Amino acid sequence: MKKTNAELKATYSTIFENGYEKTYTTNFTDKVVQGLDLTEEMSQVFRLRGWKGKRIVDVGCGTGLFAYAAAKRGGKVLGIDYTPEAIAVAQSKYQHGNLQYRIGDAGSLEGTYDKIVSLGTLEHMDDPLATLAAFKVHLAPGGSIVITSPSWINPRGYVLQTLLQLFDAPITLADLHYLTPVEFNQFANELDMQLKWRTFDHDWAHGERLLTDFRRRLPNVLRDAKLP
Repeated sequence: MKKTNAELKATYSTIFENGYEKTYTTNFTDKVVQGLDLTEEMSQVFRLRGWKGKRIVDVGCGTGLFAYAAAKRGGKVLGIDYTPEAIAVAQSKYQHGNLQYRIGDAGSLEGTYDKIVSLGTLEHMDDPLATLAAFKVHLAPGGSIVITSPSWINPRGYVLQTLLQLFDAPITLADLHYLTPVEFNQFANELDMQLKWRTFDHDWAHGERLLTDFRRRLPNVLRDAKLP
């Protein structure tokens, strides 16, 4: 039976209690920016203009690294996460005068923001389009919604989707949807919004990091699916 976002909460609580970096394969950039070792994903997002003085909310802020980095760039940032364990980690690791944290989810937003950021979370929502529609309600005029999500149209996606579709293998811990640029174009049309997108983390899809992740992930996937 397919899980819901609410049912993932216990999984995330365990992950943040045990250490996020022990669970997920991540890629930190070689260049330390403003004293922070950011992931390639975060560095790509910060290439977008206009953080200073902007009202920003980071939905699903996790350990708080991105929210803290945005605050250091002059943004007035609220980091929210529905997992108390994540907020506890964020508060202990990343504090700034322009940064506040709150326990909450995508449906608990109040007020308006110049940038609504949600990194690697949309695929974990029950209804991605409804989540984006809720974000739009809280978007200030001229503002933007900044989303990152893995694409499944690449060698990594073909291997894992084959295991999922043919053998019902549990290929990820928390993904409820497997999105591609096709879905994001549909979302933009439904919401009457302009879509701009770029790809990055290419070695995650077809490179050395893919192999590193597969060596770690595939034995567990095959074991849990009771496959040889």
